[in-house]
Amino acid sequence: MRNDHHRRDGRDQRHENRPPKKVVVLGAGISGLVAAYELSKRSRVEVIVLEAAPRAGGKIKTENVDGQIVESGPDSFLTTKPEMVELVRELGLEGDLIPTGADSRVSVLVGGRMLPMPSGLNLVAPTRALPFAFSPLFSMKAKLHMALEPLRPARRDGADESLADFTRRRLGDEALERLVGPMLAGIYAGDPEKLSVRSTFPQLLELEKKGGLVRSMWSPMTKASSKRPAGMTTFMTLKGGLSKIVDELRRRLPAGALKEDCPAQAVRRRDGKWEIVTPNQVFTADAVVSALPAGALADAVEGLDPELCMRLREIPFASTATSALIYDAKDLPRPPRGFGFLAARGEGLTITAATYSSSKFPARAEAGKIVVRAFVGGAGREADAEGAITRLESKVRADLDKTLGLGGAQPVAQRTARWIKANPQYDVGHSRRLDRLASCLKSHDGLVLAGASYGGVGLPDCVRSGRRAAELAAAGPRRNHDRPGLA
Repeated sequence: MRNDHHRRDGRDQRHENRPPKKVVVLGAGISGLVAAYELSKRSRVEVIVLEAAPRAGGKIKTENVDGQIVESGPDSFLTTKPEMVELVRELGLEGDLIPTGADSRVSVLVGGRMLPMPSGLNLVAPTRALPFAFSPLFSMKAKLHMALEPLRPARRDGADESLADFTRRRLGDEALERLVGPMLAGIYAGDPEKLSVRSTFPQLLELEKKGGLVRSMWSPMTKASSKRPAGMTTFMTLKGGLSKIVDELRRRLPAGALKEDCPAQAVRRRDGKWEIVTPNQVFTADAVVSALPAGALADAVEGLDPELCMRLREIPFASTATSALIYDAKDLPRPPRGFGFLAARGEGLTITAATYSSSKFPARAEAGKIVVRAFVGGAGREADAEGAITRLESKVRADLDKTLGLGGAQPVAQRTARWIKANPQYDVGHSRRLDRLASCLKSHDGLVLAGASYGGVGLPDCVRSGRRAAELAAAGPRRNHDRPGLA
């Protein structure tokens, strides 16, 4: 017994004498901050976060414009995926959660007319028959075509296909033009003719295997998934804006761990360690978590592994812009109602969609003000987002005046944020690209890739990726992981 006790004490002593594991996180967007936060909770792990920009948060950016809370990036998060809600609660911010307004109508602009989207949609699958049957959004011919969708056989060859091809095959051209294109492709700022249905909306493939999208309206699981806990809506946000999450994550990092204005210029190996070269310092680490966009990481690893660099650059990115406009309610003939509208392609507009922020989140709207967020750009329309700001803003004002019937009313304030080549495109073949990336990463133990470039662009997806990245970086190499190094 004494010998066993002595051996255990010896192992514990050796463990205590080991230096802490050093992990450098590249990028302080939500994925990188969550990874760093998770790592900082572990004993015997030292974490440093390097951020190229002068502020943390990535696309999460809350501003106060004319007394209004305005989001330059995402304005809310999906609650059907639990990761973001769980993080908010863990950070002690649950009391700041606010739901969406009761009027959840969304319209689609088709042929110059605002047509209401049918209520009760689960992605593009109807969960209620009557709203769909009486919807003016589709012609009778299109409705009959969609009603016969359960009779169409599921594709069995396993080949990846575009969101557009999948929709045509299952629901027809009209559903693509008036519903799937504006709604689902808009989430990715992508082209439905190129986006991979497997990588963007695998749920649709699962519905197809289970008898079809339309048949899901009779599924008990579909009906159950539409129910929410009291006070919880499909989308939620925070009273003071989503930047409160960023601020709280920053606060929980060790003092001095976050280095802003500190871009990673090169990532290399030397003497069994990782080295991250920045303009003012070289950081040494046992493991590296990259939450950078794939293209930014490609620039940093070009000298380390040209093939890894090439594979990262295979993931395309699109440019977008978000313009927030604040109106005096008394200047408008009528306030916009509901959540907003989507514009079908071919409407001759610069904007692709708009959210009525003051109606969507009335709990944080200022009395007498109307806030509208307009979206510009995306795959195939990037010139609109990349051009001069003054021209972009002028076009946005004209488009909103025309579509919403504002009677020439001008906003009292307008704030535009551009996201140049910041939206990853999960085009057909994205899954194969990830497999090739994972193959490259097998040669680079301790390098973990996280963030929106790879396995999901929503905030819950990024939170999940950040937590997984911390686990992989802390645990070391795991050969049995499906895609080693991809969180």
